[in-house]
Amino acid sequence: MKKLGFVCLLTAMVACGPRPFSNLHMVSLPETNGGQALPLHIIPVDATLLIKVTSMSPEDWFVSDVVMTTSGIHKRVFSGAQKEIVKIERKNDRNDFVVVVDYANVDNVDQQRILIGKEFQQSKDIYLLVGKEAIRIVDKKVYEDFLRNF
Repeated sequence: MKKLGFVCLLTAMVACGPRPFSNLHMVSLPETNGGQALPLHIIPVDATLLIKVTSMSPEDWFVSDVVMTTSGIHKRVFSGAQKEIVKIERKNDRNDFVVVVDYANVDNVDQQRILIGKEFQQSKDIYLLVGKEAIRIVDKKVYEDFLRNF
């Protein structure tokens, strides 16, 4: 009986915690960033690092010392239409992710940075559309519709 109780408790703890890995599916439009290369970073963050990252503009982030001292950053460059899947890992209280891009002709920070937060911690797959002048999280249907027309 004690074993059964322990197994139930362990199962409940695992089910309530964040998923250790998620697949981040990303696709970019052909006209993304006016045809120029677009740097993209996927940063695993805890509460402290989230404040640091969100207090900087995307331009400042890409040249900051924090980039060099932060582990686990996935660095990509999108150029034109392309598709990529990145396996993101949650560990050591860094359960959320910030995706930062640096569009050449966009000044609005909200279009260049997005938080993959608590609502996605149980998701196996997350879908990100890298648009002409903004990034956004979309559902699977929108992502697949876009790929069909790609």
